[in-house]
Amino acid sequence: MVLRHLARPLLASWFVYNGVTTFLSPEERAAKIAPEVEPALADFGVPDVSATDVVKAHAAITVGTAASLALSRTPRTAALALFLLNAGVLPLEEPFWKETDEVKRREGMENFLKGAALLGGVLLAASAGHSSRHNAKVKAKKAKAKTKKQAKAAEAKLAKAQDDASAKLRKLFR
Repeated sequence: MVLRHLARPLLASWFVYNGVTTFLSPEERAAKIAPEVEPALADFGVPDVSATDVVKAHAAITVGTAASLALSRTPRTAALALFLLNAGVLPLEEPFWKETDEVKRREGMENFLKGAALLGGVLLAASAGHSSRHNAKVKAKKAKAKTKKQAKAAEAKLAKAQDDASAKLRKLFR
């Protein structure tokens, strides 16, 4: 449990940092992905939206989702959302296979693999839900609510039986 409370913010920190820096200066990334994204935007019928707008929107959503993961608010959903947000972008950002220079190709491949490792980390975070202690608390809370509901139903049934018995006794002694 302690490890989860430490691991989630550490994992999310890269996504928060990356999202904030990208949102503040989206030009470099927009230039990288523009050849792929802008024709797709035109095909979808939104030619007014630029690659910079897409990059900024992606960055803002990434920051929000990473913050949700860091704060352990719906951690599995946040981790899965981070994976889906970044899995499609990774090949666009690091197309190392297109590089002809061997040094740049190796650097691009290293960055690609680092990104892939982070995606693996968020998949692990998506599969690791709440701790057993948290699950036990939730289960106990549900059981308490169910017991309370059953007690109210039994109380109502008893009150009805008492009313019926009182009504029968009144009829007998009139």
